[in-house]
Amino acid sequence: MKWCFPVNLSEAIVDITAAFRDRYFWTALGWQDIRTRYRRSALGPLWITISTAVTVAAMGPLYGALFARSPAEFIPHLALGLIFWAFIAGSINEFCDAFSGSAHYLKQVKLPLTVFVLRVIYRQFIILCHNVFIYPVVMVLLGKSINANLLLLFPGLLLVSLNLLWIGLVVAIFCTRYRDMHPVVNSVMSLMFFITPIVWQVDQLPADRAHLAHLNPLTILLELMRQPILGIAPPLMYWVVALVAVVAGSFFTIGLLARFRHRVTYWL
Repeated sequence: MKWCFPVNLSEAIVDITAAFRDRYFWTALGWQDIRTRYRRSALGPLWITISTAVTVAAMGPLYGALFARSPAEFIPHLALGLIFWAFIAGSINEFCDAFSGSAHYLKQVKLPLTVFVLRVIYRQFIILCHNVFIYPVVMVLLGKSINANLLLLFPGLLLVSLNLLWIGLVVAIFCTRYRDMHPVVNSVMSLMFFITPIVWQVDQLPADRAHLAHLNPLTILLELMRQPILGIAPPLMYWVVALVAVVAGSFFTIGLLARFRHRVTYWL
């Protein structure tokens, strides 16, 4: 497999734009996935919300005491970290099966590949919308408030979603070609959980090493969603890095999609 990109990228661009035009299709697929996954379940995806809430309730006081942090400071940080990490990590892990899990569609109908990546993102977004209701309970119990910086959550979530889109296409193509890479991606995401400030906080690192946390791009994506809810305006550097990642990643992904989109069906 030669990693050389064709000059004509119009087919890849059409694939992406057609997928956005067919938003009814991938939103319907994503919603159906949720219904199928939790069929005959009394609470449906709320089981994930309950599990996350129990994790926050168990880890919050314990790790807050270990890190010598007040509950009002640490528990909101932890709760939002777990909620948004589930969105990011859940999406990346499920991208591995985005094409192989939709083989019955791809083998019968000519559809944009991007549809199936958007399907995963939308499915995880639905779960995120359930999980985010944990935070108002945390706010009430700890007496936390919000401010106008909350509005920055929406552009932050948009930037994160756009980054997940190009990451999803790359991961989906790669894992369709090399089927044994799925557990590798899962292992990498498990490792990233520990080196991303979800449980711990950046200011706990020594002053001369705090910058190392920002070498992890998932830290920036996470903080673009978490900090606005905590009432903090994310630094300009976060916005610039996320935007540059969207542009650079999109150019790379369009080239990759143009090169291999016709082969995906044969790899299934």
